[in-house]
Amino acid sequence: MEQVNVINGSQRMKNMTYGLLFAVLAVITLRSMSFLFIPLCSAMLICYALGIPFEFLRKYGIARWLIIVCLVFVALLLSYLLGSLVNANVREFQVQLPVYESQFWEYAQFVLDKLNITVDEAREALAAFWSNIGQEDLEPVGSVVKHLSGSFFSFLGNAVWVLLFMMFLLAERESFSKKLAKGVGEDSAEPILAAADRITLAVQHYLGLKSLVSLITAILAVIILWLFGVHFAILWGLLTFFLNFIPNIGSFIATLPPVAVALFQTGSPGKALIIAVLLSSIQLGVGNFLEPKLMGKGLDLSPLVVLLALLFWGWLWGLVGMLLAVPLTAAVKIAMEQLDETRTIAVLMSQG
Repeated sequence: MEQVNVINGSQRMKNMTYGLLFAVLAVITLRSMSFLFIPLCSAMLICYALGIPFEFLRKYGIARWLIIVCLVFVALLLSYLLGSLVNANVREFQVQLPVYESQFWEYAQFVLDKLNITVDEAREALAAFWSNIGQEDLEPVGSVVKHLSGSFFSFLGNAVWVLLFMMFLLAERESFSKKLAKGVGEDSAEPILAAADRITLAVQHYLGLKSLVSLITAILAVIILWLFGVHFAILWGLLTFFLNFIPNIGSFIATLPPVAVALFQTGSPGKALIIAVLLSSIQLGVGNFLEPKLMGKGLDLSPLVVLLALLFWGWLWGLVGMLLAVPLTAAVKIAMEQLDETRTIAVLMSQG
């Protein structure tokens, strides 16, 4: 009996070692080949989101190829319009940026005088801060904005890659299960397809409702900013929409740029404070009341796991990784639930 226990323990240790090596290799591969996996994962999530209209149109007997062409055309059109809008707003923001920077240091001077610190000393300390945390690649705000304003065609190029992946994924949507069953056998394919269906339903539910909630939040934010005459209201609305997909910190980050612009534009701290309170109220109201009622338990991920996922995917793929973090982590969790060796980890990742 003791020999059997030793053998079982040795086998478990080998499995854990193999699993750890596989995880490390997967991380290295995902990071080194991010140019491929970022558009692929983005396309997969878009396909999940488009699954609802795809199935809806299929009920009316519309040919699959026609649905794919229409969905890709609509996605390409929206990408072009979105890129054009962002590009125009960023270029206009770049023109106003020197004024905003000047006003920022004027406000900062008031605080720095109380601390007996000059503006030059503050600039030097800020540069040293970035250098000490190893972020030498971070450029000044003006350089970043200039880069964004010149990257419109780069954005379109990346969007085309996403759309190409999306087109082929949609084309393989219905034939994948048949080919899998033919390749590994129906008995072996059944649990894989069951897990894939669970992932599809969970991610579709999350993306559909999260998009609706983000759209409501963005529209309300644009209305508030438009009523107060804040510049680039549409740009801040788009920023709010996308950052709302980043749990916990995204909504907070989305309120900072429009409030700062309102302060620099009007020169009134009171008005900027009112805008900050209204935008924060929208984020809190939608995030704490409307979203939980619509989404229920959501993807069943604990808050700690969500935070760690944001850190991991953000380190791996940057801002895009943070946007994809929650659905990707949920997909991994569901996949881990299918294996006895990883089911315990999947349970620990859930809300309980």
